[in-house]
Amino acid sequence: MKTKIQEDFSSSAKGMKRSAIREVLKLTQREDIISFAGGLPAPESFPIEDIKRIAVKVLDRDQSKALQYGATEGENELRQILVDRYKKQGVELELENLVMLTSSQQGLSLLGKVFLDPEDIVICGLPSYLGGISAFSTYGAKLQGIPLDDKGMRSDFLEKELQKLKDNGKKPKFIYLVPDFQNPAGITMPESRRIEIIQLAHKYGVLIVEDSPYRELRYEGEEQRMIYELDKEGQTITLGTFSKTFVPGFRLGWVMADPSIIDKFVMSKQSADLCTSAFLQSKKDFTIKTSRQ
Repeated sequence: MKTKIQEDFSSSAKGMKRSAIREVLKLTQREDIISFAGGLPAPESFPIEDIKRIAVKVLDRDQSKALQYGATEGENELRQILVDRYKKQGVELELENLVMLTSSQQGLSLLGKVFLDPEDIVICGLPSYLGGISAFSTYGAKLQGIPLDDKGMRSDFLEKELQKLKDNGKKPKFIYLVPDFQNPAGITMPESRRIEIIQLAHKYGVLIVEDSPYRELRYEGEEQRMIYELDKEGQTITLGTFSKTFVPGFRLGWVMADPSIIDKFVMSKQSADLCTSAFLQSKKDFTIKTSRQ
């Protein structure tokens, strides 16, 4: 008798669904398709010659390190560059608050691994980023959508939902937000709304997950302070990536959080991929000019 392999899948595997994003991207391989759905940067913007030059430099100078396993936390030189960059923006950050990832999408998956048990509640925008929904659903989370207005997630609806859950003896594991150029609505949350949501998170003791892949793609308007900066209680986890500002093929991102949370991310990442590519993190010429600068 042929074994019914499907019966042996875990409950998580049985709940998995193909990523709608990846299915859309398959269509982009067709020459007759110009897609505006997948968030793909124009290939003409990739700094090809700079990347060639940098790759040669890395292999000439740091080949033994670049081609070897690296630390799970990431290469300290790159981590320090990110820490210094955030500090210039007013964010209080140290190396212990940041770990490198193989893309910020890995961060969404590790979030589920660290925080979610089946039937746990995650609050998100309505609508919200499909990649986040998919990552959290894989771990059996129940997503509760909060409607948006022209300022992002409605804080009045959020408070009603948090109070309702509390009255029923429940608490969500975290509130998932894309505050800058929200995917898919495109809304940037003003600082006043960010503060309202932070205050509610403090009041009800709920973590905030700030997914921030698009923050640096601003062409007009005023930059809003990050939720990570505004939250003085350390209840925010922030995800970042180079995919939207450099090249997506490098799959290089990071997560910022309280050291106790970072420690769990490190342990979870060790069982996922051991470490992010050392070659991609190797010391490079960070003064290169690209068409997006």
